[in-house]
Amino acid sequence: MTLTNVLPWIQRARREGWAVGAFNAVNMEQAQAIAWAAELENAPAIIQVSHRALLYVGGGDAVYGLKMMAAIGLAAAASVRAPVALHMDHGSAAEVRLALELGFTSVMFDADGLPLAENLAITQQLAETAHAAGACLEAEVGDVPRVAADGGIDAHAGLTRPADAQFFAGLAGVDTLAVAIGSVHAVKRKEVELDLERLRAIAAAVALPLVLHGSSGVTDASVRAGIALGLAKINVATQMSQSFSAAARAVLQANPAETDPRQYLGAGRAAMVAAVRERMQVVGASGKI
Repeated sequence: MTLTNVLPWIQRARREGWAVGAFNAVNMEQAQAIAWAAELENAPAIIQVSHRALLYVGGGDAVYGLKMMAAIGLAAAASVRAPVALHMDHGSAAEVRLALELGFTSVMFDADGLPLAENLAITQQLAETAHAAGACLEAEVGDVPRVAADGGIDAHAGLTRPADAQFFAGLAGVDTLAVAIGSVHAVKRKEVELDLERLRAIAAAVALPLVLHGSSGVTDASVRAGIALGLAKINVATQMSQSFSAAARAVLQANPAETDPRQYLGAGRAAMVAAVRERMQVVGASGKI
């Protein structure tokens, strides 16, 4: 199957009280794991690519990285019948435009601290471009922080204000809205609880499907409660990297002389298939196609 605009699935998910999983990939094996898990779970899925992944895949050149990930994502989607989207996550305006030219079916513009008015103006322009390309545009109001170098977590920095979300969603022309409600990027243990009252207020003010970034550190009970309140796209990165790396590491530890990348990368891929399937079950996407 070719790459899919996943927006109809996300809209359906919000109506029905489940969510579409968006899983980060930095190589071919991880992209395959996401697509194969979607096929096995009869679920829609999103292969998600971050700016840092582009730099890795492109050897420091994000443009080349975009071209590489476009090819990898298309090939992974073509290997299954399940609907699979390719998403540029936290992209600059230039990266979003190039991703759309290369066939990405979903993009997120990261305003990177721009004032709300400037964020809105650029987002409106990108919405026109994305919709002309038949793609989904995600934007963010608020700021989901990243875990500190010392392991500290400040889940209250930059939380989304319902009034700001309502104002932005009403004017920006976006399809989905990422909100900051207490999650934190790169947390390795499930110990974070979402601000569900804040989410309830945002969902009452905004009709758009809402997106959760940084879900790996959020408890499953809190994720499920958030989905019931309007979260319809759940991003997962750190949890996938943990499963992939642990399996690859186990192969190398058991066989220190191993030199065939297929052995440890293949183990990582198999482990990530299982991890993606488990997350699809948690967010309620399994069996929806």
